Amino acid sequence: MLYFMKTSRFLVVLFITLVLSGCRALVPVKTYVTLVQYNVGVFDKYEESGFEAIASAVREMGADAVSLNEVDSCALRTGSVDQISVFAEELGDWNKYYASAMPFNGGAYGVGIVSSPKLKVVRTDKVSLPKLNGREPRALAVVEYEDFVFASTHLDLTVESQIGQVVAINHYVDSVYAGNGKPVFLAGDFNCRPDGETIQLIKRNWNQLTPDAFSFPSHAPNRCIDYIFVRPRGSKVIVRSAETPAVLQTADLATASDHLPVVLSVIIEK
Repeated sequence: MLYFMKTSRFLVVLFITLVLSGCRALVPVKTYVTLVQYNVGVFDKYEESGFEAIASAVREMGADAVSLNEVDSCALRTGSVDQISVFAEELGDWNKYYASAMPFNGGAYGVGIVSSPKLKVVRTDKVSLPKLNGREPRALAVVEYEDFVFASTHLDLTVESQIGQVVAINHYVDSVYAGNGKPVFLAGDFNCRPDGETIQLIKRNWNQLTPDAFSFPSHAPNRCIDYIFVRPRGSKVIVRSAETPAVLQTADLATASDHLPVVLSVIIEK
C-alpha cells in the first residue's frame, strides 16, 4: 500500500511538471529592445566634442544598441583618438564594434555599433561594400546578439552605388543569416528619401519600422534619410514606438550632430 501511495504521488508530480512545462512552451519568449540610428558626424559637426551630448541623448532615449555613422578612428582631424572607444567609455564601458570603410587622415573612417553590457555579443562581422561610381568606399558593421542581429551602414550618394551596396548587403544577410531564426535589423544613413529608388529596392526584402520623419539637417530638418528596417526571420517583431526626436531634455540635438537620431523600441517574440 505504501509503495502504491509513493508511486501515485510521483506520477501526480510528474504529470503536473509535464503540464507546466507544456504551458511554458506555449508562451512566446519576449525580448524588449530599443535601437537607435545616429549619424554622429565624427562627433564634432557643430561642437568641438559631441561625445557627452550624444551620450546623454542615447541614455535619455533608453537605447540598448546604437548604429553610428561617420566615425573616425585615430584620424588626425579628430585628435587621433579611437572615437568609438571614447564613446563606449562615455556610456559606461559599453560593447563596441567598428567597421572601417577606408583609410583616412592617418587613421580610418567608417561605421560602428555600441551596445549595453547587458546584451551578450555572439558574433561580429564587417562587410566591405562596392564603391562603383561613388565618392568613397562604404562598409556594413554587423553584431549578432543572443536574440537578434543588428547591422549599421552609411550608403554613398549616387544611386548606382547605393543599389550595388544594397545588393551586397542582401547577399550577405541571405548567405549568413538565412536559417538562424533571429530577426536582422538594418540601420543607417541611406542618403535617400522614402520615395527614392534605393529605399524602394530595400523594401522589397526588408520591412521599414521607423517613420518617414525628417532627420536631416538637425537644425532645420527637411528630408528623411535615416531609417531602421528588419527582416523578421521567423520571429515576430512588434513595434512599441518609433520616432525621430527633435528635442530632448538632456541634449541639444540641433547641435550634437547634423543628423537627428532615429529611435525604435520593439518586442521580439519567438
